Amino acid sequence: MKFSSSLKPLAEAVSNAALALPPKATDFRYESITLTIEKKKLTMFCTDGDLSFTTSLQTESGDKGTVALNAKKLQDILKSLPDAVAEFETKKKESDGDVSFSIDTGRGKYKISGSAEKADRDEKAIDYDIEFKLSGEELKVIADKTLFAASVDSMRPAMMGVLFELDAKELRAVTTDGHRLVRLTKNTEVGAKDKYKIIIPSRLLNIVQKTLTAENDVKISIATKSERIQFSFGETTIAGSLIAENYPNYEAVIPLENDKKMLVNRSNLLGTVKRVARFSSRGDVKLSIEPGSLKVSAENADEGASAEETIACEFKDTLTIGFNAKFLEDALSHIGSEEVHFEFSSPTRAAIIKPVGDDKKDDLLMLVMPVRINN
Repeated sequence: MKFSSSLKPLAEAVSNAALALPPKATDFRYESITLTIEKKKLTMFCTDGDLSFTTSLQTESGDKGTVALNAKKLQDILKSLPDAVAEFETKKKESDGDVSFSIDTGRGKYKISGSAEKADRDEKAIDYDIEFKLSGEELKVIADKTLFAASVDSMRPAMMGVLFELDAKELRAVTTDGHRLVRLTKNTEVGAKDKYKIIIPSRLLNIVQKTLTAENDVKISIATKSERIQFSFGETTIAGSLIAENYPNYEAVIPLENDKKMLVNRSNLLGTVKRVARFSSRGDVKLSIEPGSLKVSAENADEGASAEETIACEFKDTLTIGFNAKFLEDALSHIGSEEVHFEFSSPTRAAIIKPVGDDKKDDLLMLVMPVRINN
């Protein structure tokens, strides 16, 4: 196996593919990257046994061959080298199946061990019965606005992903961790004959988000029987299992009678919450709202520390309510509009946050549960 390639695009492709590997692995298959060269096309493949990442790039020259290498070692070497066209070559060692993989940049030569026998891409044919396309920008928006609210609690596996509700002309994405919730609805031609609900693992969608560019269209293929999903864009294909669980009835927790409405500048409130929260002993902030003004306060009684800031808002009632500061920051950080609407009912009921203006075209709703505060 022999080929030449620019180092920078190769390093990026290897780093992207390696995202599919688990943090710790004792099996060589799940810590390696398989390189296959054929007709000047280099294909890279990584898997953790379920999630797989395949990508390719054109090389300047190449002889047919396959090799499996330790992905982290290769990644570290490529990252450390300045961009240049390098020569890559494998040579058999005396031991069966082992090869020497060399990188020649002209100013230096580097070698690592690999395996020709273990370079196996065990991929089964999948029957995908639903296929539709989204722009890269659309999918990145969906991931950005939902992933932060997904649960990380392994005891609640259904909530460790993003719920996609699909029908012919609509896609709804939902995440919740039990303390907050995001629902994003997009009008798009999905083409599903029936209504489907699937749960995409957060890790899988996060890898797609990291490696996808806004310019790429994404083909999303779903196998409802085998519960698999595949994302294809450019020269990259990312596939994995769906979460085979029933998602909680999230609609039941969205209040319908929040009649106290507040309009406030998003960035002003976000900055205020970030500053004031530094003085909280529990990470909570108190919102004291009156007509025309919103006071955000926090305290740490043990240290004798406290802070409060007052900003302008539009509100016709009076209300005092507490929130986990991080949850409030996360919600405000993932809304793009200049102003936001808050909808309240009482200090013990969930608050709804919605964008105002251009961001509203996506029909975005965020919900944050309040916390008890000391008056």
